[in-house]
This record gives sequence, C-alpha cells and structure tokens, in this order.
Amino acid sequence: MQKIETPPGAPQGVPSMTGRDWHHKNCYGCGPANPKGLQADFRFDMEHGEVRFDYQGTADFEGAPGFFHGGVLATILDEAQGVLCFHVGHSVMTEKLHMNYHKATPLHSTIKVRAWLTAVRKRRLYTRAVIYNEQEEIYVSSSASWYVLPDRLMRKMFQDRFSNDESERVRSILEANRKRAKEIRRRIRKTADGQVRK
Repeated sequence: MQKIETPPGAPQGVPSMTGRDWHHKNCYGCGPANPKGLQADFRFDMEHGEVRFDYQGTADFEGAPGFFHGGVLATILDEAQGVLCFHVGHSVMTEKLHMNYHKATPLHSTIKVRAWLTAVRKRRLYTRAVIYNEQEEIYVSSSASWYVLPDRLMRKMFQDRFSNDESERVRSILEANRKRAKEIRRRIRKTADGQVRK
C-alpha cells in the first residue's frame, strides 16, 4: 500500500492554522493536489477559536444553473466542522450531520464559512456551522456530532498509510492544538465574565 504524502504544513509541535497543515495532499476538502476537490483552506481564527474563511466556488460545483449543488455545500460544512475539531486538538469521525438549506447559494460570488464548537461531552464533540454572504444572510446552516477517536486508534487506522515521522508530526500538532484550545477557552471566559475561572 502506498504511503500518503502530506503537504508541507505546520512543523512538529506548532498548532495548525489550516486543514492543509496536517491533512494529505489528495484530501477532497483541502488537498491542493486534488483537481476535483474543494481546495479550501479551512483557516482557524485565533481570536474566536473558530474556523472562518471565504470561499469561491467553480463551475464544477454547480447544481441549479448559477448556484452551488447542495451536496457540495454539505461537504464544505462537514469538512469545516471536522477540521475545527482537529484545530482544537481532537481526531474525530462524523457521527451525525444535519443540514438546513435556507436559500439557494450563488456559485459565482464569494461565500463566507464559519464553524464553532458548541459542546464537549464524553467521547463526543458538538459543532455548528453556517455559510453566509457579506450582508450576513445565511444560505445554509448545519449542526454535527463527532466521535472523538483515541490517539492509539488513529495510529492503528493509519499505520500503513503514514510513515512514523509523519505520524509523529501529526500527533505533535494535535498536542499543540490542545494546548492552544485551552488558552483560547481561558481567554474567552475571561472576556465573558471579567476573570479567569479555575
């Protein structure tokens, strides 16, 4: 079995800022080597602890004339929420993905994507996401739940696909992401109620 190559991304021990910092080059969501993929960056917003980015579709993603296909929009929001989970330090698999299509999403204008964490429970993460325009009209909203995968299970699942060096690099990025997420939560709580809760 051929080993998966990952693009040059976040170096070992540095938190990820995009999906490309840790994911492989052929990923349908963020991979720069996948000519049929979304090639989105799923950028992490440090100030808010969220995924936030602008995106421009192509004619390949057309459903009704001039509008995004609904399946592509679902993929964008699934990936945005899943990458968010990694950005805050967790390897996950989708458990449930719920979509609400509020209005048709124009294909040839820039859309905005935002994903945020809503709850953390035992072995589960819960997220929400939206696609909207510059005027903050929401085109699509989504909620999802995620199984949190233990690091040992991730290593077992991908041991034949990643080199030992690559596995260690991804593990160290996850650890750095966890530390960053703690600091962001602490800062957000402090802003919300004027002091750091212990």
